Amino acid sequence: MKAVWRWGALAAALALVLGVTSGLAQIKNPDTYIEAVIGDLETLDPAWHYDTSSATAIFNIYETLVFYDGEAIDKFVPMLAESWTVSPDGSTYTFKIRKGVKFHLGGDLTPEDVAYSFQRALLQDRSGGPIHMIIEHVLDVASIDELAKKVGDAQACQQVLNAIRVTGPDTVEIKLASPFGPFIQILAGSWTSIIDKEWAIGLGDWDGKCDNWRKWWDPKAEASKLFDKANGTGPYKLVKWDKGKELILERNDNYWGGLAKRPAILKNYIRKVVPEWGTRLAIFEAGDADSIDVPRPFVAAMEPLVKAGKARMHGPLPGNIMQSAFINFKVKEGSAYMPKLGGADKPDLLLDLNLRRALNYCFDTATYIKESWLGEAKPINGVIIEGRLGYNPEQKGYEFSLAKCEEELKAAWGGKLWSDGMRLILTFNQGNIARRFAAEMLERNLEDMNKKRPGRPIFSVDVLDLPWPTYLKAMDAGELAVFWVGWLEDYAHPHNWVHPYMFRTGSFAIGQNFSTLKDVEFKPVYATFLEAKKYPTLQDLFDDLVVKAKKEPDQRKGGRAEKIYFELNRLAVEYAINIQNIQLQVRRYEQIWVKGWFYNPAYPGTYVYWLSKG
Repeated sequence: MKAVWRWGALAAALALVLGVTSGLAQIKNPDTYIEAVIGDLETLDPAWHYDTSSATAIFNIYETLVFYDGEAIDKFVPMLAESWTVSPDGSTYTFKIRKGVKFHLGGDLTPEDVAYSFQRALLQDRSGGPIHMIIEHVLDVASIDELAKKVGDAQACQQVLNAIRVTGPDTVEIKLASPFGPFIQILAGSWTSIIDKEWAIGLGDWDGKCDNWRKWWDPKAEASKLFDKANGTGPYKLVKWDKGKELILERNDNYWGGLAKRPAILKNYIRKVVPEWGTRLAIFEAGDADSIDVPRPFVAAMEPLVKAGKARMHGPLPGNIMQSAFINFKVKEGSAYMPKLGGADKPDLLLDLNLRRALNYCFDTATYIKESWLGEAKPINGVIIEGRLGYNPEQKGYEFSLAKCEEELKAAWGGKLWSDGMRLILTFNQGNIARRFAAEMLERNLEDMNKKRPGRPIFSVDVLDLPWPTYLKAMDAGELAVFWVGWLEDYAHPHNWVHPYMFRTGSFAIGQNFSTLKDVEFKPVYATFLEAKKYPTLQDLFDDLVVKAKKEPDQRKGGRAEKIYFELNRLAVEYAINIQNIQLQVRRYEQIWVKGWFYNPAYPGTYVYWLSKG
């Protein structure tokens, strides 16, 4: 899941923004939990969203069949399902649906709502969204469009209805194309939230028929009928989403009880969008926010508050999140962020491997981690984090070397880039100071190369921040050349790393255009049981290995699957598809009166149901 922020930040130079005040012990708004955050959500449609801001709103409003058991990311408890069984071969899940649950607008939860929610999600299947996690295991294809092109629209829809169906007065069945151990983890994610079928159809959403589902397929965010509307079964219900400003939820007093068998304790939940750090800090100091996003550069401003007992810090905590800069091999024609070579538009500027290597050699990872993350991060060479099968501690990456950066720049585009100059736009989301630091450091190191190229057209590198929803739209459309973003693990398995980073429908890979690189030779280094062969494109190579690793029966440590994951890590580095990935530790800052918070790294944000103030 794309992460806008994760309780982050930088170094001590900004301590001057302090202003420790008294009176924080007085609880303001005792019935309301208020967060001041960097970025707004993108949508309220559970099947469309794939970012942490939207997910935080959605998993407070809606509910899933199963949920995480406390702090565990691999243990689950019933939510809207009272219970479930799995067939002996691991391919069929049967859920007994809870009775007596009502949606916020009064409808009763039924098995038909559950089946419809999944069916609608699979048929909507927006490009770059989360539903690939279900489609690839239920239908054994990468997307619903891929299946429809094979068997026709009507038959594709019928396969969806056959795979996810009501099987009794209180049961729903989900059949997988083949067993996948972590599938129950996928079902705990906010993208599988259950919606009211009659309500959705009444809004003009998919009507449940197979002859016209393309009308609702792959919509833009605003085109979804559920874009800014919500009707869940969860502990909070939507009052207002004032886009770019705040989201207001109120307690669902008719709640069925949830995991603690009670309604939420706090009456209201408000997420205020406050991109400016100084304003967020002032709101917190005044007691008008219960928690705030704290970029690492501003940790020094929080430390006196923590030491004085006027704020609480959780962490640093181990994270299942990675920060990365992604490189687009071919920017979409007409993009406002088009790279240039010698003054002319060059959509495929970054197709050149020498240039991609140069970006890595010019990036000072050690300084980035020290200054942007207070040392609370580690480099990851490849795309799989430490702690997951396939992480390779022996995989080499790119060291910081301005000399090697210069060498690669001179070789890029057969010397034309060095002689003719370039323009490159580095992008990140508004308010994210750590990503700004990374982009500006790379900008500085690249533009310093102009001193070694007197009299030639310059290297012009621009740094641009964009509002979170705008940023995500441009990213998904393939309009950005180099962009920083984080990935929060959806479920604890290496497939959830190689898929978004390398597979053709992956959340990031879909905007990087790996298929632009043709005639790619593959010679295995670790998985020597694989044949050496030429692939039509780099994307074909990545796709083949991702699928092979997922389907390989030998998933043990040191087994065949791990060796394929090692190959994927190696290829990610050798083809320089990213600029230095780093795995983060996380922090959370809150008022001392906040009670009940605990750390589950799978949560996209705050689950207010657990919280109280006092």
